[in-house]
Amino acid sequence: MAQSFPLPKWGVTMEEGTILEWNVQPGEPVEENTVIGQVETDKITVEFVSPVKGILAAHLVEPGTTVEVGEDIVVIADNEEDYEAYKKLKGS
Repeated sequence: MAQSFPLPKWGVTMEEGTILEWNVQPGEPVEENTVIGQVETDKITVEFVSPVKGILAAHLVEPGTTVEVGEDIVVIADNEEDYEAYKKLKGS
């Protein structure tokens, strides 16, 4: 199964964050706590880490884009088979 993951809330007053860069590209494996990308908030720059082990299936947000807390930013597939199914579904 492929699952999307949202931008977390790292501070009490955080409402949005800007994706600065992606460190992992679609098709690459991730372990739980792998640094996937960098996010800038109104106060700090923080690492977005993978909440699960799997294969990064997609970035849902381009670098430089500001998104609200809770908005989905990446999709992670459980395994290679799920990654291939996700790619087929999305036509890539």
